[in-house]
Amino acid sequence: MQATIDNPYGPTSRAEIAQFETRQKLSLPDEYKAFLLKYNGGMPTPNGFAIPGWHGQESSLGVFYGIHEHPDYSLDGACETYEERVPADLIPIGTDAFGNNVCMGWKGKRRGKVYFWDHEDELDEHGRFRQDYGNVYPLANSLTEFLNNLREWEDEECE
Repeated sequence: MQATIDNPYGPTSRAEIAQFETRQKLSLPDEYKAFLLKYNGGMPTPNGFAIPGWHGQESSLGVFYGIHEHPDYSLDGACETYEERVPADLIPIGTDAFGNNVCMGWKGKRRGKVYFWDHEDELDEHGRFRQDYGNVYPLANSLTEFLNNLREWEDEECE
């Protein structure tokens, strides 16, 4: 992995991960559990990534969510905030600089895969949350692949 990750929130443990899974009623992919044990969220450098098929084409990851008590960037908080907004088989694992989420599949055919969730297009024509993948874009087949694809973010690329 080329990215370095700075985490101001401190470490987590296997027990805390298991408690998180119980609270959220899900089973995290092993690769993501290992990531949480090593980094527990944080800010990656580099942080830019391409989003194939999305009108914006690319974004930058502001922070990965972690398992901690701090009110900002908590994985529990993100799950609660986006529970009715992202598809049920995805979990938000990070946020970009614009309020969109990087998500990971936690079950079925999407398990372990990484996706971009566009908050600007989260409502259907009736004003209800979509949860139909119309605003979800595949990024990588694994977290390792996603991390290895991160590159320097240059704002002028999106202007």
